[in-house]
Formats: sequence, C-alpha cells, structure tokens
Amino acid sequence: MITENPFGLPGLHWCEGRLDGAIDRDQLPQALRKAVSKRQSEYLAGRQCAAHALRAAGLSETVGMQGRAPVWPAGCVGSISHSDARVLAVVSRSHSGLGVDIEPLMTPAQATDIQVLIVTEAEAALRPAAMAFESFLTLIFSAKESLYKALSAQLPQMPTFLDVTLLALTENTLTLRLGDQILTAHYALTAKDVLTLVCVD
Repeated sequence: MITENPFGLPGLHWCEGRLDGAIDRDQLPQALRKAVSKRQSEYLAGRQCAAHALRAAGLSETVGMQGRAPVWPAGCVGSISHSDARVLAVVSRSHSGLGVDIEPLMTPAQATDIQVLIVTEAEAALRPAAMAFESFLTLIFSAKESLYKALSAQLPQMPTFLDVTLLALTENTLTLRLGDQILTAHYALTAKDVLTLVCVD
C-alpha cells in the first residue's frame, strides 16, 4: 500500500492499493450481497484503504454507508475512488471537504461521443496543444467529479458537468468554478489514467 499522497499536500492521510478481486463476503453490507463481484471487490478494497487512512488520522476506522456514499466519522472528511486496478482513500481533519477521483483514459471515440456533456467550446479551447483531446477530456471529467465529491455535503442537488466551469489549466492544477465558489483541482496524468484531488478549506 502507498501512504504518501502524490501531491505533497499537508493535512491529508492517504492510502492507495491495488484491486486483486479477493472478496470476504462476510464483510459486505446486506445491500451489496447480491451485487456483481467487481462492485463487491471495489467496495471492500475502498473501505480497507479508508480504514488505513482513518487509523493514520487517529480516528475510528468505521466508515458507514448511505446509499452508495461513505459516511465518515465525526471530525473528518474523506473520499474514496477506484479504477480497474487502483483503489484509494484520502482523509483529512483540517479540511471541510475532499474529493478524489481516478479514471482510466478515454479512447478518442469515447471522448468524441461525450464531449458536449463535459465541456463547453470555451473550455475545450483551454486544452494545451501537447495534450491529446482524450487525455484532456478525461482530466476535466475527473476534476469535475472530484469537485462534486468535495462539495456534496453542501450541495442541495447534484449539478451537471456543464454547471462547473474550467477557468484555467496548468501543468498540475486546474481552476474550477461552481456558482460563486472557485476551487483548485490537483492532478496527475499518465499514459493510462488520471488522478484528481479537490480540497475545500
């Protein structure tokens, strides 16, 4: 397991591991007993990473469940995400919101099919010339997902991707606006996937 957060940010307790498909069904909540094995494996791996992160923060390792969303112990905020092979959880006692997301890179065809749902023409114009469009769109998709997670506790309803506006993009951060809130999303982009993180102070 990896416990050092890749962004070097203070106040975060991080735990990342690999999905191996092993399932102890006795640990599953009743609502997931009939779910497909992949969903069960993702749930258990995510909760295991969350338990490690909570332990590092000196908190109870129990994460509740409301619908599909985790319920964190009092005194902290957290977020969980997983891709086909990676799973991670991040916890903080010093932020008011956290959102983390990991996404495998879209194919060019996938990016073309859904781009109108994710970005406006003005946002698309901010893509660096050296960044492939499918990488750019996966990045924006992931960053907006992280923002939603970070702000979910204070949002009366889930916004659409087009409700969030990309204002700027640098080598390792994005600036996003939702309503009157402007937040920074940190990111790490590889040839296989993208990882994004939004912290709310």
